Amino acid sequence: MSKIYKRLASEVIKSGLCTHCGTCAGLSGGAIEMTYKNNTPYPELVDNSTELNEEVYAVCPGKGYNYVKLTQFCFNTYPDNWITGVVKKSGVGYSKNDAIRLLGASGGVITQTLIYLLDSKKIDGAVLVKLGVDAPWKAWPVIATTKEEIMACAQSVYAPVPVNAILEKTARFKGNLAYVGLPDQVAAVRTLQMNGHESVSSIKYILGPYVGINMYQNSLLSFLKSNGYKSLDDIKELKYRDGEWPGYLSVKTKDGNIFKAEKFYYNYLLPFYITRYTKYAIDFANDFTDISVGDAWNPKYEKIGKGFAVVLARTQKGQALLDEMVKNNHLAFDEQTVEEVSNMHGHMFDFKKRGAFIRIRFRKLFFKKAPDYNIKLEKVAFS
Repeated sequence: MSKIYKRLASEVIKSGLCTHCGTCAGLSGGAIEMTYKNNTPYPELVDNSTELNEEVYAVCPGKGYNYVKLTQFCFNTYPDNWITGVVKKSGVGYSKNDAIRLLGASGGVITQTLIYLLDSKKIDGAVLVKLGVDAPWKAWPVIATTKEEIMACAQSVYAPVPVNAILEKTARFKGNLAYVGLPDQVAAVRTLQMNGHESVSSIKYILGPYVGINMYQNSLLSFLKSNGYKSLDDIKELKYRDGEWPGYLSVKTKDGNIFKAEKFYYNYLLPFYITRYTKYAIDFANDFTDISVGDAWNPKYEKIGKGFAVVLARTQKGQALLDEMVKNNHLAFDEQTVEEVSNMHGHMFDFKKRGAFIRIRFRKLFFKKAPDYNIKLEKVAFS
């Protein structure tokens, strides 16, 4: 067995730290594939004829990454507040295109941004997650090159998706790309950019959603079983954020039944199906993106509906893009302070920026492998 894969399997996969990001597969030249086990994608060595490159292990976000070094690389500075990360501009916004706004999970900001980048010739494609690949419940990374393909990838997917398995294709892509990923996936891409790796040289813009808790796909299976079905293969059509914001889970079965659960109630499954790595992830607001986006949880916006998002422009490039879209009437944007928009997610900032370090400390007490982010906190309050 490959020494690199053996180390990856021992320290990350079997230790429960795999983020299911697909980075190792995307860098392996086909030697590693993401295969579904218990309805979740895991890295599996399928070709042991050659040794894997050291980078396959080195950039794995499950074992941790150098948060401080990445911050300096991405922004050439350090944040005023390490909880929120570097932020150039913050506020609440939504797409001015009603169809895109209603199609998106929370205001259509990411979808609108990608379409604007494509229409203005700043990119030639975008790395996105598409639901319904191979099976209605399975999602897989794709490179969307048209407005229609981008819109087909709108909405959130609340299950692990190996986005970075596509890195082999991005290395060969002719043109400029935007990339949309979760914090662990973005950290791997930024680390590769920092190392000058060819697989990410075409990626010019990085966007991403806030990520509090990711769930295993079996949360969906549990919902199905509560309605009398036994398998994910009974699903004909799936939408995680259907309808008007904040939306609801919608499952259409092959025999024609439709089951719905409002997002608030579907969230009750979180404690039972939380992915193992989520508990040790410290990045909630996608700290290394150019622009990160989350739901604007505020009674004022929730009463209106339609879709509102917290928007953080983190880089100069991200701020310039945000300003350009607002100026050209593609985005509605109400500038607010970082503190104002962060208060909408105070519980999750606490869960990640304090809670994760507590859980990492407990894990180490039992001599278990834990992510190392090159951060040492002077004091972590337990309450």
